[in-house]
Amino acid sequence: MMFYVHCAIGLVIMFGFSMMAPIKPVTPVGMQVLGIFLGMIYLWSFVGILWPSLFGILALGLSDYAPMPVILRKSLGDVIPILVFFAMILFGAIQHYGVTKYISRWFLTRKIINGRPVMFSFIFIYTTYVLAALSANVLPALLFMWSILYGVLEDVGYKKGDKYTSVMVIGTMFGAISGQAAKPFVGSALMILASFEKVSKTQLDYLPYMLFGVIMATLAIVIYALLIKFVFKPDMSKIANINTERFEKEKLPPMDLRQKIFFGCLFGYLGLVLLPSILPKTIWLVALLNKLGPWGVVIAFVVALTLFKINGKPIMDFKEIAGRYVIWEVYFLIAMAMVISDALVENSTGIKPFLTETLSPLLGGRSPAMFAVIFVAISMMITQAANNGVMGVLFMPIVYAFSMENGSNPAAIATVMTFALHVAILTPAASPYAAVLYANRDWVDGQDIARYGTVIFVSMMALYLLVGIPLSNMIFR
Repeated sequence: MMFYVHCAIGLVIMFGFSMMAPIKPVTPVGMQVLGIFLGMIYLWSFVGILWPSLFGILALGLSDYAPMPVILRKSLGDVIPILVFFAMILFGAIQHYGVTKYISRWFLTRKIINGRPVMFSFIFIYTTYVLAALSANVLPALLFMWSILYGVLEDVGYKKGDKYTSVMVIGTMFGAISGQAAKPFVGSALMILASFEKVSKTQLDYLPYMLFGVIMATLAIVIYALLIKFVFKPDMSKIANINTERFEKEKLPPMDLRQKIFFGCLFGYLGLVLLPSILPKTIWLVALLNKLGPWGVVIAFVVALTLFKINGKPIMDFKEIAGRYVIWEVYFLIAMAMVISDALVENSTGIKPFLTETLSPLLGGRSPAMFAVIFVAISMMITQAANNGVMGVLFMPIVYAFSMENGSNPAAIATVMTFALHVAILTPAASPYAAVLYANRDWVDGQDIARYGTVIFVSMMALYLLVGIPLSNMIFR
């Protein structure tokens, strides 16, 4: 019953908002767009992703903002959803054919963990981060690493309610969400950055973005390990003798030819999308890559993997991979985010000047450093109770508008914001993965998530404010 109640409330917001008198400088068209956007946020938060995203496209087509063919071109026909679709296929195939198992095994068999429970905790969480960063979807990487963790915990005698159990289950999820933002061409990170690119009419440079992400994720997981040792202080006596032999019991066979090809594709794709950020644009290969863009490069990989065969079969089974790894909720969410991002900053709606005027007392007239501190702190707090990807789409026009006003580096702040918004852990509404963590009642209690999550959140806010903002400005010069 509550499902239909939430649906009704969302639809009332979506269509009822336009019946209110316009709040200047928002125009009547702007009221329609704003109502649709607010209704979408409500439906995304309390109902689901798939049908609200599609319905939002229909609602915009029925509004006075633009005719339906234009809405379809700006949503489903945008290059960003196309990039998401093919990137999910490529990274899904890498995951499907078992390449990530070899990567995780390599990390977990480093001798440095022998007899060092804190180092083991760090390596385990960092491995989760790497797998999440290299996967099409964070959830399989998270569930895979949780399954390994459960086996270790049960072997040495830990159970639900033990402090070490709680901090490691939460820590594994923390590693996964750290990897969620690592790739600027898949998932919620792409949705947020695409919103920024829409309003700024520039393409974010992938190399500094990913460099910032690696540094910040490494620092964040180091801090988590230090929290385990000096703040949480769980009983680690049962795991004091941890060693690599535990993870070497089941030997993995040597990679077959297909796995080697996908391993090469993983780093080949990352290298090709980063080359334009490293080499001069006059080089023919760089000029070609710029012409293709990241969407063209990923399509080229998919073409090659379906064209060439091993033992008479394509290297990649397109139908199987697309059926298993294309997450349509994410695809249509991003499609809707693209068209609504355009609408929120369109001059005909008046929403952009309204947001600027409303937030000027808080953000206007601030120095670039103070503006960044205030905005990152506020956004990190808000996203604990609202979907991080959706909030990112809403915040990016504000970031760009005020950055242009006070002389800040918009790309630097957008990058910090994207990663900071993924520290979404305190409530199930913060992100889909926070909801999965809260649903994991067999291994962790909600009270423990709130208790340890608050310490993690405060620590990460300090990290992003004290280190993230200056680091991002240094990298994005």
